[in-house]
Amino acid sequence: MRIANCGLRIERRDPIAVSAAALPLVAALAFALALPGCSVGLPPDVADLGYVNRDQRFALDVPAGWAVREMTGTTPVILSGPESAGAGRPNINVTVVPSCDGMTLEDLVQTSRKGLARLPGFRLDSEGEAAAGRHRAWTATFEESSSDRAVRQRQLYVVAGGRGYIATAASLPEGFAAQEPAFDACFRSFRAGW
Repeated sequence: MRIANCGLRIERRDPIAVSAAALPLVAALAFALALPGCSVGLPPDVADLGYVNRDQRFALDVPAGWAVREMTGTTPVILSGPESAGAGRPNINVTVVPSCDGMTLEDLVQTSRKGLARLPGFRLDSEGEAAAGRHRAWTATFEESSSDRAVRQRQLYVVAGGRGYIATAASLPEGFAAQEPAFDACFRSFRAGW
């Protein structure tokens, strides 16, 4: 599955004014824009990923069988897996935070950790360094129970291109291990700030 947020527009002022010499160029451009994923102008490590958000400048692979829901605001996309008894409906969402005065990865992690610590039933299980393309990243795995049931989550933190990115993978605790390959594939493929 390839989904792209391209934002490209072609304007024609006078439909009769297109000369015969320009037709091959117009045909080539139309063909290029019709290619899956609309990868024109993207870095090579981004162009082949399953989901690309040009506006917020991030991309990641989408697990087979998962749905993509684009939204507006600070969480521009949610990926949802098939529902199961053990995992509930596993999902990954990406939150984009505008960077303020040279925010570092450490700043983003510390600010997020303070917010997480206030969640009911919060328990940090593990955390450590990671990578997102050429950018340093950090992951944290935890459980919390701010809804009716406990939820196990893993977050990937990245600061790139003047923004902070937090990709959050979540499922019910009893199904998390079965979803880890899909979560890990998304996190390994995550690119931002090109």
